[in-house]
Amino acid sequence: MDDRLGPTIGIKYFNFLIFMSAIIFKSVVDAFIIKNDPNGPLNLVKYIILGLCILFYLFQLKIKINQKAKLFFKTEFRTLMIMCGFIFLITVYYVVKNGEYYSITLKEFTFLLIPIVFSFCALNIFNLHELIFCAKVALIILGIGYIFEIGPINFTPSNILSAIMNISLAGGNTASSNSIFESNAFSDSLMSLLFFFGYYKRGNKKWLWISFFLVLLANKRLMMLFAVVIIVIAYLPNRVAIQNKVLGRWGWVVGAVVFSVSPFIAEYLTTPQAESIFFQNFSINLANFWMGRDSMVMNILSSGFVSHGLGSTYVFQGSLLEIEGVKFLLELGAIGVIAISFCYWKITKSHMYSMVMMLYCFLNINTSTSIMTGTFSWIFYLILLGCCTHYSNIGTDG
Repeated sequence: MDDRLGPTIGIKYFNFLIFMSAIIFKSVVDAFIIKNDPNGPLNLVKYIILGLCILFYLFQLKIKINQKAKLFFKTEFRTLMIMCGFIFLITVYYVVKNGEYYSITLKEFTFLLIPIVFSFCALNIFNLHELIFCAKVALIILGIGYIFEIGPINFTPSNILSAIMNISLAGGNTASSNSIFESNAFSDSLMSLLFFFGYYKRGNKKWLWISFFLVLLANKRLMMLFAVVIIVIAYLPNRVAIQNKVLGRWGWVVGAVVFSVSPFIAEYLTTPQAESIFFQNFSINLANFWMGRDSMVMNILSSGFVSHGLGSTYVFQGSLLEIEGVKFLLELGAIGVIAISFCYWKITKSHMYSMVMMLYCFLNINTSTSIMTGTFSWIFYLILLGCCTHYSNIGTDG
């Protein structure tokens, strides 16, 4: 690298290639291996490649800092690292108090940390046009991976039409909930790219609609709902002004407070008492809504669970607790939940589109899993947050 001229063309290509190689490896492993061997060593290679990306990018950032270059997303990065510090200290407290440390703690802390550090590096390594190009290539790679996960033979016009006609937000054992196109491995990554192209729509309409179509097929209820919201916002008159509206200096606090309380509400809604009340008074079947996640929570609560910090519910039940907000509540307590909510919501800076995206993310956290299973999706969520506040889409979109 020439210290006076910045990165050479060769280094720029290498920056792009190592990022895309991690996404390629994710796509291949998630399409062909993860179903049969979810905790196998091959599943970790994509995170190792991301780690190598981070080291290479940090070396370049060090040179930029020495050249007195201005870095951005620094305040947001600092806020999220403070959050990680809280989680670390809470975990250490529980480990010391209850006398046991689990290796899964380090693994989950790494899953939390990678998107934060990687997005900060990427936002300062790539310019906006390069980031948009990365998003396009990522969509191609992940889209192909999704097709192979489901099986190319299943993508017939009749199957696709049947899946679209049976789209429903209802849970339980229905035609929509048993769609052959449903994907756990690719859905949230595709959703993050839909948010990205929903913001940078100009010149990218086909990418917006491709990601929208794939998200609908992947058949996740909350994602399908927000996919429609994204499309509606993307085609509103004067949409750039609407997307970039700042909802008051402290608008983000409302979201932070609501989602500091929501894990407590989610935990209550998994109880038999709550399910009985909702069914008797409103004819709402919460058991169908939770699709077995309520049983996970009840099994933990009724079995004498004692927290040893981040990751301890995984060890306790032998699998991931699939209501992440409740998982954080049980493992990190109220302070941990508040730290996570306030820090993530604070970095939206009350920017409207960022807050819509964070609303989706936190609804997902409180009904399913997101952060612990969505390293690649959170990379694009955080990159988009940085783009919204630094680049906006004024002048590059319309």
